Amino acid sequence: MRYGKIRVEDGNLVFFRHMIQNNLPCRDIIWAYIHREGESTETAVKQMISNYLVIITRRKKRYQFEMTEHEAQDCLRILKLFNPEMATGFPKGGKIALESLPNTRDLGAIATKDGRHVLPRKLLRSGNLYHASMADQRVLQEECKLKTVIDLRDHTERKERPDIVLKGVEYYHIPMIDEETISDSPESVLGMLQANGMLQQVLAYDGDIEELIRIQYENFVKDQYSVKQCARFMDVLLHHENGAVLWHCSFGKDRVGVTTALLLCALGVHRDEIREDFMRSNVCLAGELDYMLRYLEANRLDSIANVNKVSALFKVKEEYLDRMFRVIYTEYGNVDRFLRRGLYLNPKTVTDLQGKYLI
Repeated sequence: MRYGKIRVEDGNLVFFRHMIQNNLPCRDIIWAYIHREGESTETAVKQMISNYLVIITRRKKRYQFEMTEHEAQDCLRILKLFNPEMATGFPKGGKIALESLPNTRDLGAIATKDGRHVLPRKLLRSGNLYHASMADQRVLQEECKLKTVIDLRDHTERKERPDIVLKGVEYYHIPMIDEETISDSPESVLGMLQANGMLQQVLAYDGDIEELIRIQYENFVKDQYSVKQCARFMDVLLHHENGAVLWHCSFGKDRVGVTTALLLCALGVHRDEIREDFMRSNVCLAGELDYMLRYLEANRLDSIANVNKVSALFKVKEEYLDRMFRVIYTEYGNVDRFLRRGLYLNPKTVTDLQGKYLI
């Protein structure tokens, strides 16, 4: 079968380079996607749109073949038949289509400052897995090849909503908050509200939930217990081998937001891309928030104060992330120094981490 200037036959992708025929086994392809160049506009001179099929191999070699979009789609389908393990598409940190997990995302295809990309099906961020349906479990195991789960919640949250147990998956519990020593802290109050999921407790709380969240973001990079837990999180990722690793908290926005932001810093992602990924939680959780607000309205509980309290639990703000980075600069001088001194990521381990998850 021919697609543009390449052929797929006998389980190989056949193409010519410098007059030499190359036979790339389809099973050696780990990622394939369509890349488009040029745009068509009505207000300017129309440009030609070029479609390329991009192929990434296990040895992290990149090939690009020009072809029509129809040819590229057909070629992707055939390659997938020969290699079901191959990742396809360009998620760019996008949401994974799941039935019951609204904020589970693949960091794949997020670009770094030096032009590389995060490999798909390697780094997954999520809210808790308690409500994962059987269909969702199949997607995580069979399509995403999930092999490791890191639970960032405290003991109370885990007891209220325990993770589903997936066969062949290794579990790590790395709580970001020390329950034993800060039981009266803002973090523990916020954790209690998130863990119990009891609307009446949230509405009865007479403090400022947003201020609790702001303090929490500061303490994640200032409190030594939390910083060491972040270091443990990075260590698990550094030693992870095959398949995908997923980390989660209750809603997948705060503790996951912080650890993901720090990971993307270590991978060399630009701050704007990190902020974009962080704010995407608002889109993913919009349905959950809308349900809660409609519930308040139906029960005549939709005062401005109540709406603000509930909204705070389901939304993130740029100022939270900015506050975290401000503390890092105050305490350590810059992010690189925090990664090195706080998270024990020296230049070699950063290079190893990037080599493992970037292409």
